[in-house]
Amino acid sequence: MSTKPGAAIDALVEEAAGLAAGLPAGYSRYRWYPVALRQWLETQSFDVIHFDHPHTALSWELVRKLQPRAALVLEAHNIEALVIERLAHSRPHWQRRALFWQARRIRALEREIAREMDLVIACSEEDAQAFAAMGARRVCVVPNGVPPLSRSMVAQRRDLVFVGSLDWRPNADAATELAREIWPRCRALLPSARLLIVGRNPPPAVLSLAARDVIVTGSVPSVQPFLDRAFATAIPLRAGSGTRIKILEAWAAGVPVVACRIAAEGLPCRDGVDLLLAEEPAEFARALVRLWRDRPLAERLIAEARSTVAPFTAERIAATVMRRYREELGIG
Repeated sequence: MSTKPGAAIDALVEEAAGLAAGLPAGYSRYRWYPVALRQWLETQSFDVIHFDHPHTALSWELVRKLQPRAALVLEAHNIEALVIERLAHSRPHWQRRALFWQARRIRALEREIAREMDLVIACSEEDAQAFAAMGARRVCVVPNGVPPLSRSMVAQRRDLVFVGSLDWRPNADAATELAREIWPRCRALLPSARLLIVGRNPPPAVLSLAARDVIVTGSVPSVQPFLDRAFATAIPLRAGSGTRIKILEAWAAGVPVVACRIAAEGLPCRDGVDLLLAEEPAEFARALVRLWRDRPLAERLIAEARSTVAPFTAERIAATVMRRYREELGIG
């Protein structure tokens, strides 16, 4: 990203124009999509235009005009407005009004886009019901998938791992809570363990968490080496919707999971069977120490989780998307 004053001014002007046009804060960066799309839409014919996330569908009117026969499909990974609303409840009072304002704008945008799509693909039943309530004509559920991961036979698993894109505020907040509120309660009982925070674009607040036994990795080519050495992953996520890929990844890699209920939403999981649920920092700490000490419990959770994650392979999910195209749109 450029640090030149002119670039910063241009970004502010673009943001102001987006806000004046009724876009949520931060969405102005996507207004250039029509320029890139037009060259494809005017020179080729498509059966399906598949938008990944609502912000990519800001150009739906242009797409409908230039490709009137194409089916428009939105794949939504979250109810974005719900994510912001949940985040607002965990922020100081002075931030809440701005976040609730942002949530209202995003909700209006999600409603408009959902109603114009020929099909909305949600990743959980809860999100599918929300899109149906917005007035979407057709909604189906296709769960998130994970790439093939394997369980390493590394004997010494001594790391507690958090995995997630740290430029997404809920992940950054979860990593901060883990390092500041949960990890200190575990440290004395796990003297040889480390906390690894793994993910791209950590903001300064997350970078500042680094310590002797807390490592902030930044972007990595693959999460597999970090999961290979993890005795557990902890996910104290306070905002979000959809389903958490980080849980599916941990299950696929044979790593026990401790998560709060919001983090586990939308997944077919059972407390004490394929993961451990916790809400408060003290509960998280007790569950993590228990997994460190009770290897038979960890192995039982791993075995059940591997069965639970089996239907979520990327190949199966891709096949499900194509089947939905045929069933819902008569395409393929």
